[in-house]
Amino acid sequence: MPTRSLGSRAALVLASLPVATLALPLAAQRATVPDIGPYLIADGAAEVALARSAAPKAISDSATVLVLRRTGFVEGARGSNGFTCAVFRSFGGPLNDPDFWDPHVRAPHCFNSAAASTVLPAMLKQTELVLAGQSRAAIGARIEHGYATHEFPSPAPGAMAYMLSPEQTLTSSGSHWMPHLMFYYDKSLPASMWGAGDNSAPVIDGSASDPHAPVLTLFVPVRRWSNGALALGK
Repeated sequence: MPTRSLGSRAALVLASLPVATLALPLAAQRATVPDIGPYLIADGAAEVALARSAAPKAISDSATVLVLRRTGFVEGARGSNGFTCAVFRSFGGPLNDPDFWDPHVRAPHCFNSAAASTVLPAMLKQTELVLAGQSRAAIGARIEHGYATHEFPSPAPGAMAYMLSPEQTLTSSGSHWMPHLMFYYDKSLPASMWGAGDNSAPVIDGSASDPHAPVLTLFVPVRRWSNGALALGK
């Protein structure tokens, strides 16, 4: 999977844009939104199942699940264990991604309670703003402002997410890439503190493509998908 797509599908990577963009007239902030229909999953139960495939059943069967509607994510199933699962679409990734409007991308995530409360809110806000027709420049500025004002907090200790779905589609070429865990940190320490590197490293720096991203995301590939199938060889 290309490094560009890693950041786009596995974690929110934000553009570094001036807060002054917030002052643009509404008309200047609006952007053309393609027909959202191809991005939606008509069968709500199927979307819940796809979201839950991000993590092992022992975790995801009791997780809250969010499903995408025309104005953003809504609760599709109530959970009890603090985890939250959702299938992110292409426009949930980097604002400068050439595949930003790719209706084939399906990226199931399952966040633990720490990530659900501190990482997920900014991701949900980006999707909401995209579907409201905001330009990418305005969205980047809005998210940046949210972090600056602590509307969006830094990742809580232990914040992490699963991306183990064998049904995930993370690139325009249809790549599933590999099952992996994601760990979220603030930017107080560099990725090199963990020895993180490119796609060939044991720990991958998922934020490398954007040095201004407010959240450091580290990927740790694992051997098996959530259904137990082997992914990385014997």
